[in-house]
Amino acid sequence: MAVAMTAQPITSNTFEQKVEAAQEAETSANYAGALEWYEQAYEDIRRDRSNPLKNEFAVKKARMNYILRDYKSSAKDLKRLLKDDDENELADYRYDYGMALKAMGEYREAITEFNKVISLSDNEELIAKSEFEIKGIETIKGIEPNIETSIKLVNNVNCPSGEFSPRENADGQLYYASWDRKKSIEIGKDDDDYHVMIFAAEKNKEDGYSEGKKLDQGINRKGFHNTHLAFTDDGKTMYFTRVQTLGTEISSSEIFVSNKKDTKWSAADLAPTINGEWISKHPAVGQLFGKDVLFFVSDMDGGIGGLDIYYSNINSDGSFSAPVNLGPKINTKGDDIHPFYSEGTLYFSSDGLPTIGGYDIFYSVWDGTKWDSPENMGLGFNSSYDDLSYSITSEGNRGFFLSNRPTDKKRKLKSESCCDDIFEFNIREIVIDLLAIVVDDQEAPLNGATIKLINTTDPVNFPTDMKYNALGNEFNFLLDADHKYKAVITSQGYYPDSIEFNTAGLLDSYTKKEKITLRPMPVEPDEPEVEIVTINEAIRLNNIYYDFDDDKILQDSEQDLYLLKGLMDQYPDMVIELSSHTDSQGRSDYNEELSQRRADSARKWLLKKGIKKDRIQAVGYGEKVILNQCKNRVKCTDDEHRVNRRTEFKIIAGPETIEIKREIKK
Repeated sequence: MAVAMTAQPITSNTFEQKVEAAQEAETSANYAGALEWYEQAYEDIRRDRSNPLKNEFAVKKARMNYILRDYKSSAKDLKRLLKDDDENELADYRYDYGMALKAMGEYREAITEFNKVISLSDNEELIAKSEFEIKGIETIKGIEPNIETSIKLVNNVNCPSGEFSPRENADGQLYYASWDRKKSIEIGKDDDDYHVMIFAAEKNKEDGYSEGKKLDQGINRKGFHNTHLAFTDDGKTMYFTRVQTLGTEISSSEIFVSNKKDTKWSAADLAPTINGEWISKHPAVGQLFGKDVLFFVSDMDGGIGGLDIYYSNINSDGSFSAPVNLGPKINTKGDDIHPFYSEGTLYFSSDGLPTIGGYDIFYSVWDGTKWDSPENMGLGFNSSYDDLSYSITSEGNRGFFLSNRPTDKKRKLKSESCCDDIFEFNIREIVIDLLAIVVDDQEAPLNGATIKLINTTDPVNFPTDMKYNALGNEFNFLLDADHKYKAVITSQGYYPDSIEFNTAGLLDSYTKKEKITLRPMPVEPDEPEVEIVTINEAIRLNNIYYDFDDDKILQDSEQDLYLLKGLMDQYPDMVIELSSHTDSQGRSDYNEELSQRRADSARKWLLKKGIKKDRIQAVGYGEKVILNQCKNRVKCTDDEHRVNRRTEFKIIAGPETIEIKREIKK
């Protein structure tokens, strides 16, 4: 939810005042207000290329957008900033760009940016964080697709501004907390009734749940945010969090308890022992060592990370034992939040474990004495976005969670991913699914395709399901019986294709397998252009190749050498440096010696064709001049390494400029 502070009209403020206002807003966690001021300050200096603050404020804008979960705007800001960074002077900011790309599910591009940080940055903390993010992305290859799980937005309860902690009580009602607003809050302009409140929605047969009704003031205390709720199994006791803020900063966060009498909830009481001079929130009822316990989240002293999960025994008189940290099996150096316990399993969200998104949902099984290592809940439950607050109902095959992932029916506020919505999941006993495999016209796996699945029988109640697989070529979709479908398959540089099929008459579990072949679009050859080459400008000779570990000129390489000879004849006073470069694989001293032999070999070829020896200086640089991220200890593909294996020439004396008419790749 975007919360903004009011201020004087922006047009009446100087640049310095705007910067000061932005910094004050950022310090007080008023990120929407900070973004507004940073944008205004940036506009004041945007056209001044020499202003040293230009890059700083571009990054500030991007970071505020990221915190507000407007990942598209954040990525756009950073892409614009980095596009002219040929010298990699802004390498550290590529971490921010990689994070924005990851949040949008553009995993391949994100890995590229993280690898650049690893190769180019001197910031050890950013390097470690980049390695951690790559590890998280690569977990996609090994986690469950959860194809048996149907996931959809819950009708009637979601609003544009965001929801919290969906829990179904024993009475069958869905309880949740919500901002319940259609627009951003401007503190100071709005009325005072802008706080998060707890609602309850009745279950109905037609579309899931009725519109929620706000609980009375015994629970929803005026002037406080009332949220993050949990119930005992009998549904008669509710724990929830009550938060007070000053502006946008949290001044207190405490857990309260209420008991149900007939159909009404009693006025809430502060839970003893678990509250103190710290944040307490996210309660969840469970059992450990044969006793009822309350799990909760806190930043109290002695923790492992920022926010840790604790538990306290619930005594028969309603009091609590001293809080106990769940330990390093569960808690990480990051934030571990939103616990939920069911039948010996603890579910929680974390950004301190490798994730495929921001927060992922994990689970850990209690064996009676200790917790197992947490496991990722898998795709569907988790996405490239934030996935939180998992809960499961008493039936065991249905439940809820929160996510800010974009969907067809999402009601947007500031951006398509700013705010959390409630999703419901159902685990089916009979599973009908589509397994689509995308290949090219050579039957090779085609990674990076997108498939849009359309339910043509009932497109209103079954919104389009779209998946993008950056790291593979297989797609799984859950299907419904007796429905017709159309799948549209696209990939950059290929003609799109589509398939149509139906699931009529299927009564048992069934997987429909489809292989889709995409044909590449023709690449129009570029017309040779006249390239103006200046002194000391390195020009790559693209067709000079060598066998592995050899320095002999191959026949196919002679076309570039003939072109270079022609230029030497055309400009008889031109003196060049002819250089050879290797990739970073192998020992650096050997690479330097090999590249020198290769440069000498090309020079000898030109000397045999009549070029005077004092017009060519042959230099072997080895792996000293790497063009991409593929430096030592960086894992790269052979195609990425090949970029660095090259022969170049540059003018070091003679004409200031020359003209070359040919295709040149710099």
